[in-house]
Amino acid sequence: MVIEKAKLFENTRERWPATVYVRPSKGVLCFVAEPSLVDVYEAVEGSCAPSGEWTAEDEWTHLANWSFHQALWALAERSAERQLHRNDVTFHMFDERMRFNLSDECWNAERIEYEESPSRFD
Repeated sequence: MVIEKAKLFENTRERWPATVYVRPSKGVLCFVAEPSLVDVYEAVEGSCAPSGEWTAEDEWTHLANWSFHQALWALAERSAERQLHRNDVTFHMFDERMRFNLSDECWNAERIEYEESPSRFD
């Protein structure tokens, strides 16, 4: 399967709400988000493998969704009370997290595939 990094990023970003309202919190989490970033992440995960069979495309959706979630979470942690936009997550932020998440040896084949894949943002 050929992975186009830019397309993977764009398709992932489209699965997330256009805006998320974030406010700081003094609780266990350092912020509260509406809608919940965890809930959105889990909803995207739930859309994978609707037939009950996990495909290579579902695996890339899963990895990309986790990376996008991490990037948006990092923005939310540093935010004052405000609206975050899914477009605040840049391709560079997403790509950095994808590469980190694929750095473990168990992802060697996927890491090679990702690194060798074209990106019109490069």
